[in-house]
Amino acid sequence: MELKGKTEFKQPVEVIWKALHDPEILKEVIPGCQQLELVGENEYQVSMKLGVAAVKGEYIGKVRLEEIEKFHYYIFNAEGSGSPGHVTAKMDCKLSPVENGCVLEWDCKADVGGMIASVGSRVLSGIAKFLAGKFFKDVMKESIKKTVIN
Repeated sequence: MELKGKTEFKQPVEVIWKALHDPEILKEVIPGCQQLELVGENEYQVSMKLGVAAVKGEYIGKVRLEEIEKFHYYIFNAEGSGSPGHVTAKMDCKLSPVENGCVLEWDCKADVGGMIASVGSRVLSGIAKFLAGKFFKDVMKESIKKTVIN
């Protein structure tokens, strides 16, 4: 499954970069995230509860950030498994400044197996796009909150 997207933020690149790399913010904004723990340099252990159509379950996995070019680019690698199946994903993330904030362009390739794959690629793609939209909208809200508090 391949997904691409582009999200515009009203905050500068530095603020969004920090939000996208802050474990406290990520735990709040990743849909279904139960736990997010730093276990090594740029590597996290994650547990999630998610449901796709009638297939619901818990997943345990790892997330690794690679090829990091601070404030500009990184690759997000994730893998997880649980009773409904398994997922591996690789997403290129590129942040660019624009006149009133910044833009994040992302390109994700994912492999889904097990019961969750039985839902079908059209449904999975639609749900994945919805969850990505929610994630980025929540990143924006949390980054604004954190900026106001600090």
